[in-house]
Amino acid sequence: MRGYVLADLEVGAETEFFNALGSVPQLLHVYHLFDQFDNLFDRYEYLLELEGESAEELIQVMRTQIRHLPGVERTAVFVAKDLGKFPPMDRSRRADPVQRPS
Repeated sequence: MRGYVLADLEVGAETEFFNALGSVPQLLHVYHLFDQFDNLFDRYEYLLELEGESAEELIQVMRTQIRHLPGVERTAVFVAKDLGKFPPMDRSRRADPVQRPS
């Protein structure tokens, strides 16, 4: 299961923040959000992608680790808790825009 965190840092705290990220084993990727995303993401600087066994694990990691990393001023968290109502996607088939449903 994947989760995403938007993080805003204190000015000048990047080095400490990145040094501390190694302590989060669920972290997959860190993306820096540039100026064109300012309005879309309310001026968050980084998008962190996490992976865990469950939504509960990811939420716990975000609450107890990510939010307490050096320099983190604020976060916004995105985790899909219940996707059971949606059928699984078959990614091996490409959608055919011409084909009509039966």
